[in-house]
Amino acid sequence: MAAVTDRRHTDLYVSAATFLSEHGLHPDPAAYLAHGYVDLCLSAWPGSSGARLDLATRWAVWTWLADDVLDGELRDAEPATVPVFVHALIVALNGKRQDEGPHGARPVVRALCALSRETQASMPEAWWRRYREQVIDWIDAAAAKLVRFVQPARVPSLSQYLALRPADGGMLLAAMWCEVAEECVTPQWTAPVVRLLLDAFSTVGYLANDLAAAVAVAVDGDRFGVVDALEVAEELTRAQAQEQAREWLAAEERRFQVICRAVRTDPALDEATRQLARSLDRFQWALTAWTATSSRCRPPAGVTEAVPR
Repeated sequence: MAAVTDRRHTDLYVSAATFLSEHGLHPDPAAYLAHGYVDLCLSAWPGSSGARLDLATRWAVWTWLADDVLDGELRDAEPATVPVFVHALIVALNGKRQDEGPHGARPVVRALCALSRETQASMPEAWWRRYREQVIDWIDAAAAKLVRFVQPARVPSLSQYLALRPADGGMLLAAMWCEVAEECVTPQWTAPVVRLLLDAFSTVGYLANDLAAAVAVAVDGDRFGVVDALEVAEELTRAQAQEQAREWLAAEERRFQVICRAVRTDPALDEATRQLARSLDRFQWALTAWTATSSRCRPPAGVTEAVPR
């Protein structure tokens, strides 16, 4: 078993590093992958291997890279630059090459074009249409967050936070990576119980991420998070806002587990949907562990929380 695990790790690491290098996505693929992306994907999808695992992992890595552009490279850009970048991404998502323009030559745009073509050719058409819509929702929400809140260093109201964070959190994209990796494309994506499951999965993911990121606010200046929104909306101290956010997360984790068990054990649902519920549960556990240990989610050395937990 250890040999199989080691081989899966080696194969996926080489695949991810090749993806980064062949598209010029990062000058040092080994340094980027040191954040633990390969380990996260292997832990989330233990039964997956080969082309499906490679494809799901490349989408995960690409999404984190695109998020780095929106949260990092474009943070100090003119606001008018952002919609041009968004347009370039959407054109690439449609599989069209762009060799000209201010963003068409960006590695993250070129890589998206190639990845979209590959995915459209290998996945069912209905799934691809659904995934494309989710990617556009994520891009639009991330861009809106950048222009309306991150660039001007504004704290959102709680309603503004809730309007953008579910899409910006990208957890529905992650749910669809689970469908790819574990070959469990559900025909019941829009069924009420599945929507409840996806909503709980998404909420747990973005709340956990926000709580982990809250310690670095003083460093990167990004005040678009659940702790900041609660602190302002509820007129709380930061310690009180963090505690309320942790209570909210704990309640959502319980809700997710209840709905997940209901879907996994419902004989009226098809096997792919029940398998998706199991996959989401594994992904959530893997993501929680990764968030707690990855250097991507930890503040820089020497930085601690402004207030005690």
